[in-house]
Amino acid sequence: MGDPLNIGISGLLTAQRSLTVTSNNVSNVNTEGYSRQRTDISSRVPVYSAGGYLGAGSNVTNISRVYDSFLNGQVVSNTTLSNQLEVSYSYASQMDNLLADPQAGLTPALQDFFAASQGVANDPASIPARQVMLTSAESLANRFDVMSRRMDDLRDSVNIEVSNIVPEINSLAQQIASLNTAISRSPGIHNGRMPNDLMDKRDQLVMQLSQFVNVQTVEQSNFTVNVYIGNGQSLVTDTESQELNVIPNPYDSSQMDIGYANGTSTVNITSLLTGGRLGGLIDQRTDIIAPSENSLGRIAVALSDTFNKQHRLGMDLNSSLGGDFFAVGAPEVLASTNNTSAASISATITDPNLLSNSDYKLTFDGANYTLTRISDGRGEGPIAGLPFTSADGFSIDIGGVPAAAGDSFLIRPTRGMARSMEVLITDAAKIAAAGPVRVESDLGNIGSGQAAVSKLSDTSGAEFTTTPGTLTPPLLVEFDAAIPNQYSVYDNTLPGPPVLLSGPNVYDPATGMDVVADNALGYGYELQIKGEPGLGDRFTVEYNAQGVSDNSNMLTLAELQTKNSMLGGTASFLDAYAGIITDVGTKTHQADIANQAQQTLLRQAVNAREAVSGVNLDEEAANIMRFQQAYQASAQVINTAQSMFDSLLGAVRR
Repeated sequence: MGDPLNIGISGLLTAQRSLTVTSNNVSNVNTEGYSRQRTDISSRVPVYSAGGYLGAGSNVTNISRVYDSFLNGQVVSNTTLSNQLEVSYSYASQMDNLLADPQAGLTPALQDFFAASQGVANDPASIPARQVMLTSAESLANRFDVMSRRMDDLRDSVNIEVSNIVPEINSLAQQIASLNTAISRSPGIHNGRMPNDLMDKRDQLVMQLSQFVNVQTVEQSNFTVNVYIGNGQSLVTDTESQELNVIPNPYDSSQMDIGYANGTSTVNITSLLTGGRLGGLIDQRTDIIAPSENSLGRIAVALSDTFNKQHRLGMDLNSSLGGDFFAVGAPEVLASTNNTSAASISATITDPNLLSNSDYKLTFDGANYTLTRISDGRGEGPIAGLPFTSADGFSIDIGGVPAAAGDSFLIRPTRGMARSMEVLITDAAKIAAAGPVRVESDLGNIGSGQAAVSKLSDTSGAEFTTTPGTLTPPLLVEFDAAIPNQYSVYDNTLPGPPVLLSGPNVYDPATGMDVVADNALGYGYELQIKGEPGLGDRFTVEYNAQGVSDNSNMLTLAELQTKNSMLGGTASFLDAYAGIITDVGTKTHQADIANQAQQTLLRQAVNAREAVSGVNLDEEAANIMRFQQAYQASAQVINTAQSMFDSLLGAVRR
């Protein structure tokens, strides 16, 4: 027959254990990562009797956690993306604030410099105006330097964060491996009795790990979890963990990369890591910081090159030809530490108008070179030998030591240009505001013809350098005294008589013309005559000595502010800078929207998981009352069974 005493005891124990589990839930209501537990209760095997099967009470068959692997996976994946976007927005917004600052950005410095240039154009003989221009030029160069160094600070910040995150990843991996060991050795695990708290702790560690990098987990038959990162690199296998290392980039030792220990060697897996704070840092270094710094350097190169070329075509207050106004450094070329030769590659800017904002990788296979633009993977090659001029505005050459098969080099055409920019002129009198060629009409001219230098393209030729301060030769353009619109060009070094250089030539008064275009000497300038010169009219061309009031070259220099001299002739300096601001601003806005949306998705995922696995105090309070009542009822069953037993004993004694 059934045993009320044992049935009562079993009910008492079941209620007691259920109360214990429920109390534990209440105690851990604020424990991060804790999953609600419950008692799985089943009836004991009934006892057969003449009247049928009699119940034998209840048992707690298992204590399980309320857990949904899908919902937990959603939280992990959303945590990874949320942390990545948070980092992306943080760095993008810092870059955006730097570039778009109305006082500290590049735009006001550029505007001030060209305004000062216009000031010299308005009064070319004024030393104070020239000094203002030099001061604004120094401020512009300093602004380039400050902004470049601020970008370097962001890059250093990435390095610091990477260096701090990697040890945390290693620590979490070791803790997961230790928990794998503890879980796999837990008694009863193969009978389905799981160490719930250990499982929760491991899940929480995986969650923490997902804050730093995207992870994939695979549960094994022994209930351990393997953790993978990148494109399948094992971080935790069974009860063993692998370590990541912070290693210098093989090209740039100042850039911190992530290495993965593979046997006796370390493999650079930086490009394979995605998601989490680490993935966000790598993305920002590649997609925001490097392009922005390269773009800023590209403006510095283009401004220096364009301004210098025009400044060299002018003449200063000392009647000397202009020199370079600005200077920038050479492109960076960094050899890989894995190279087997001592080959040295150099790069030179050939056309700033064609420069991109990308870095490049040069590889050698033993026979040919290949030049690859890193930003989009576009390649140039095979290149049979060096030197070689890229379509992107720079050339590369190799020193005396040949490259070996497998050698590679990182080329940064514009990376450090902004930081290296400097003003070469310190004497205000050496600003070349004037044009070096003067054209004068003879006082006796009777026609309406006017002559002027329409274009000056080169002052490095013999006509300007043979005798400094003079034009070699000075020219005389003389129209025939008898035949209309016929002229000759003479060497006027010795006016009596001048030496014929070209002519007689025919002049077209309807269109005007360059009257020195037909001579074979290549003077480096064009002499344009317009109108209708009269018979015998004469024009002399000579060096513009003492031309202190001439502002022709400075007018051209000031006009460079709006000239499309960048990006293939489609943008001015300010346009190019505005393009950087727009690009970074757009990415910042997108990152902000994505970050906010992802935070919402993360909250929803957490709420969905907590709705299933979280501790609900109202529910637990109801359970406590329910199990308390069951406990009291079971105690009453025991008390009744005891009374029955006592009655039976009393009847026997009588």
